Amino acid sequence: MTDYTDIVVGAGSSGAALAARLSEDPARQVLLLEAGPDYMTLDSLPPDLRRGTYPSFVTDDWGYTATVARDRVIPLPRGKLTGGSSAVNTCIAFRPDPLDFQDWVDRGNDLWSWERVLPYFNRLEDDRDFSGRYHGRGGPIPIRRYARNELVPLQQAMLEVCRGRGYEVVDDHNKPSVTGVGVMPTNAIDGKRISTAIGYLTEARKRPNLTVQAQTTVNRVVFEGGKAVGVEVFPTAGGTGTTTLRAGNVVLSAGSIGSPAILWRSGIGPAAALSRLGVKTVVDSPGVGSNLSDHPIVGVSLAPRPGVCDMANPVCQVILKYTASGSEDFNDMQLYMFSQIDITTFAKEIQQVVDGSMVFMVPASLQTPRARGRVALTSADPTRAPAVELNSGGDPEDRRRLLDGIRLAWSVANSPEVSEFAERIVFLDQRTVDSDSALTEWLYGSLNTTQHPCGTVKMGPESDPESVVDQRCRVRGVENLRVVDASIMPSIVRSNPNLTCIMFGERLADLIKEDS
Repeated sequence: MTDYTDIVVGAGSSGAALAARLSEDPARQVLLLEAGPDYMTLDSLPPDLRRGTYPSFVTDDWGYTATVARDRVIPLPRGKLTGGSSAVNTCIAFRPDPLDFQDWVDRGNDLWSWERVLPYFNRLEDDRDFSGRYHGRGGPIPIRRYARNELVPLQQAMLEVCRGRGYEVVDDHNKPSVTGVGVMPTNAIDGKRISTAIGYLTEARKRPNLTVQAQTTVNRVVFEGGKAVGVEVFPTAGGTGTTTLRAGNVVLSAGSIGSPAILWRSGIGPAAALSRLGVKTVVDSPGVGSNLSDHPIVGVSLAPRPGVCDMANPVCQVILKYTASGSEDFNDMQLYMFSQIDITTFAKEIQQVVDGSMVFMVPASLQTPRARGRVALTSADPTRAPAVELNSGGDPEDRRRLLDGIRLAWSVANSPEVSEFAERIVFLDQRTVDSDSALTEWLYGSLNTTQHPCGTVKMGPESDPESVVDQRCRVRGVENLRVVDASIMPSIVRSNPNLTCIMFGERLADLIKEDS
């Protein structure tokens, strides 16, 4: 006997969308599990989570850390609540480039070509500005772009600097293969973040066949005769004992850190590593936890003149997509303007250098990194965080393009349009910028994460020894178990991955219905 037809583990960008779509079939009984709290309406959200113009990592975070480069450890925020990281992010609603999906096809995943995923991108969105073949209307996630008269002065300056340097002005960054500078698409409406918890679950909760169970941590998947039959859970807030929840179909949507961790604890992973943890191997799958990719970011910080930075302003409104000099990858870089960054939670020495509570920043981010990291368990205890190694800048071509990005950011920061807002540039000087060796050392000490981990449960053909799931997101070696979230990406997309993860949930819902 099973209690549910489907258990979805993780109510984030992919999981909430998947559970909502599966529950449209009244013959299914769907259980959506979430380790964090469940804020059911916009009005019930704390103010920092309701606000969509600045990321929120104050509460409801997993508390992960990652080794970014040369043993330097940094925070790796991940949302721990219904909506997942879509409930705490900056609401940048970028679609990937069609070239990203061609790369997936070239790696043996023809079900995920641009033409096949486009209908699902359209279905998820309600684009308030554009229509036609490349845009959707009436979907759960609203998309709008800032009007020019909404740009704060720093963002307007960024737009003018880039336009003055010959970059094309882009009205719609979600049009395929555009390059240049323009206002960003966002899923914040009237300043409020529309996460998948709000966009998808608000209506889906009205269905009697969908149960959302929060504050529930999943330890492992339960197998009988090589088939997944449910999950073992315990209360997130503590308590004694575990409970097994049963279903005919189990889908992990716990993210690029959480999904490989659950697989390891379930006995699916590198056999030697599982043995060291005392976990019985169900499937020797060496790719679980490998292939970790992220968008490394590094920026030029400026101490603002009085009155320039205001936490009430949107943190980012204008973005430049461009190709690094000498690069083989189209649109492999992004340059932003961050209107303000609160540094009061940083180390005291940083605050002393700035002599204030805020900076603004011109950061550059690499969108097609070659370096790969990994996620690995150090304990089978589900309350212990996995070890995360990003290996940012670990490839020479990655470092070269990041140096190129820093120098462009330095040039923009020193432009008359931007420098008039600053007292001075902090943490970097012209002498360092002019020296490859000195700037490389500065890079290693300054690299950070855009919080876009991907690829740790890789999708691919059976001929790829690093692949874990097939094109229908089924875990190889067992039955009735799938994974869908950023972890299945064969390679990272050149955009913020939120919309892609929502698309995953939309597409997998149809694949599951087909298989049923």
